[in-house]
Amino acid sequence: MEILVLIALAILPPLGIAYYVYHKDIHEKEPISLVVKSFAFGAFSVVPVLLVSEMWSVNLIGNIFIYAMVGVALIEEGFKLLFLKKFIFPNPEFNEPFDGIVYAVMVSLGFATVENIFYVFGCYDDGITVGIMRMFTAIPLHAACGVVMGYFVGLAKFKHDGKRNILLLKGLICAVIIHGLYDYFIFQGHLFILSLVTLFIAIKYSKKAIKMHQDISPFKKD
Repeated sequence: MEILVLIALAILPPLGIAYYVYHKDIHEKEPISLVVKSFAFGAFSVVPVLLVSEMWSVNLIGNIFIYAMVGVALIEEGFKLLFLKKFIFPNPEFNEPFDGIVYAVMVSLGFATVENIFYVFGCYDDGITVGIMRMFTAIPLHAACGVVMGYFVGLAKFKHDGKRNILLLKGLICAVIIHGLYDYFIFQGHLFILSLVTLFIAIKYSKKAIKMHQDISPFKKD
């Protein structure tokens, strides 16, 4: 029975948030096949993240803040954006700004699901506690980073000049800052409350970003 609880705690929270975001696409829903593919790309992105992360460590970098921002956040968010830009961005189904949020969140949650499985089953004796804690912290954090990045990706999709790359860079930077600050405060131990503050602000902005892209959808009916 406990193994079933661990599986549920590892998988259901990211799937629940994915379902929530997908149903916020109220004007022109994306095909399930592409949504699932985005999620799978995110899950696979764990592989290059782990390979690159092996070359970094807090001892090598020598600074916890830089490690959180570069050794963790930049690597993870960078590969999420790379997979999103390479495999999803050119797809003709990506036809409104809100789609950037949908696909970015799916990539983020695909990554978060695999990471969650590692954490929950890697702490088997305390896996239930870890799973419950991450359900309210790390998983929403990955989703919020996906929304924020996806907001800018959605804008970039419909730019055809130098502004496209600027918007993509803005999305990456914003996601890295949110992710990096969240991790930095956790690494400090006694500053965990500031991680929760960072998460709260990210979720608040994510809700605003979702509403803004809903309102500018070309498929919105007056």
